Amino acid sequence: MTKIESKAIGFIKKYILLFLLGAITILAVFIRICGMDFQSDDFNSFLNPWWGIIKYNDFTGLAAQVGNYNIPYQVIIYLMTLLPLNALYAYKIVSIIFDFVLAISTAMLVCSFAKNNRRLKAILTYSAVLLSATVIFNSSFWAQCDSIYTSFIILAILFLHKDKPIASFVFTGIAFAFKLQTVFILPVLLYYWISTKKISILHFFIIPAVDVIMCLPAIIMGRPFIDIITIYAEQTDYGKLIQMNCPNFYALMCDGNDMTYYYLFKQISVFLTIAVLGIMMCIIIYKKVDLKNIEVFLLTTAWTVFTCIMFLSSMHERYSYLLDIILVVYVAVSAKHLWLPIVSTLISLRGYCYYLFSYELVSLKVTAIICTALYVYITFLLVKTIFRAKSSDNVFAKTTATRNVTNSVIGNASHMPVI
Repeated sequence: MTKIESKAIGFIKKYILLFLLGAITILAVFIRICGMDFQSDDFNSFLNPWWGIIKYNDFTGLAAQVGNYNIPYQVIIYLMTLLPLNALYAYKIVSIIFDFVLAISTAMLVCSFAKNNRRLKAILTYSAVLLSATVIFNSSFWAQCDSIYTSFIILAILFLHKDKPIASFVFTGIAFAFKLQTVFILPVLLYYWISTKKISILHFFIIPAVDVIMCLPAIIMGRPFIDIITIYAEQTDYGKLIQMNCPNFYALMCDGNDMTYYYLFKQISVFLTIAVLGIMMCIIIYKKVDLKNIEVFLLTTAWTVFTCIMFLSSMHERYSYLLDIILVVYVAVSAKHLWLPIVSTLISLRGYCYYLFSYELVSLKVTAIICTALYVYITFLLVKTIFRAKSSDNVFAKTTATRNVTNSVIGNASHMPVI
């Protein structure tokens, strides 16, 4: 081997992770380019007409609601209308940019809290997020924007565990300003508040405050202040179906297209969800669970999001997007249960294929059975983790007590007279 070859191989070995990072990035961009021309029913029926209205009305158009997205996203779309881009590409470019923000955010979170091989795990997490089928379909095929609010939720978790609660709740507020589904993580923030005493209840007021600040452009243009609230209130009543291609608890019970079930179960679903989340809160309080432990926190977050998806009404197939990402992060940090995000993503993928391509390999009811089984397992896993953590604390306490007694005996023995 020549010196040049030896140096070249040495250089490659030294920077192999960076080469992997670059290759994954190029591959992720290429795959997304392949989907740029695909037009979903959502784009043709909603997104494209909304683009035309926003572009025609210019900045003053923010004074009126267009579509059912919140104001900050409308502002972004308005800014995109100023560029020489067609509507289809503009929507997708915004979402794809946030795909990379999401991948970087998850990598940062894993790098901060993984126990070993942090750089490798961070790059693998970055790769897993960017190459996830549902992340790709969501942005470059569907032109949806779930990567935006999920990115800010991941950053919120990162700063929360770095003991920077103000920054954490600011990011949560930004996420909430983009998507109502941010409320899925509010219960785990309440759990964290009770468990760690590291944050104040006053921090929760940052969330609506940030939402209001981000909606100010429309308020300045004359939009009624009450619109900030009514946008999300109207979203909760959109569709009037008990479930919308989501394989949750209600997909096991009834046909989601029957509106009778919607009126029957809408209120019940809220109380049922609160009851299940409340039971977990009681367990966390009683067992004194330490949610400063990032693994326990991520598992609790995954379970909380999953609970909302399983028991709330009118859930879309896309609402499991956050769950899939949280499970990827959990597996990367803990290096356990590697199959969880795979199964979760495959469940989500069924819904994407059915909506985007009218392709149904597995029926919704069969998928709901699998999804319910996964939820039961994650519930079991969380409860087992909680009780094991408590048992470990007891063992540690006993071990510490034994050591103290032993040290005390040894210490006393050292002061005994020699016979």
